[in-house]
Amino acid sequence: MCKKCFTKEYPKFNSTEEFEVFLKEFDEKIAKSIIFIKQEKYKSDIHSIYACENCKTIWWLSDPDNHWRGYFMKAINAKNYIDDDERNGKILKYGCLLIFLILTIFIFLKLIS
Repeated sequence: MCKKCFTKEYPKFNSTEEFEVFLKEFDEKIAKSIIFIKQEKYKSDIHSIYACENCKTIWWLSDPDNHWRGYFMKAINAKNYIDDDERNGKILKYGCLLIFLILTIFIFLKLIS
């Protein structure tokens, strides 16, 4: 990162106000030293890729939308964030499935005894 770049990453935008404050800084920087690269999909996430012309740092921006809080982070940190988020989703999914299976077996055993 450099002085023309961003000094803070946002793993999520906690409120609309926080996102608006970020957008104000973003608009100022994009007019001077940040350039849009492309729109891309990584796993289930769609984001925009930006780069600092000065230090060449690559940034990913995912806009907040309904329950999705969005983020603005360096590319490597964003990938790690998405990977962790997907792992947490799988743990929740399979954990619920396991609980359902245990309850089903328990109810079945109660019915036959």
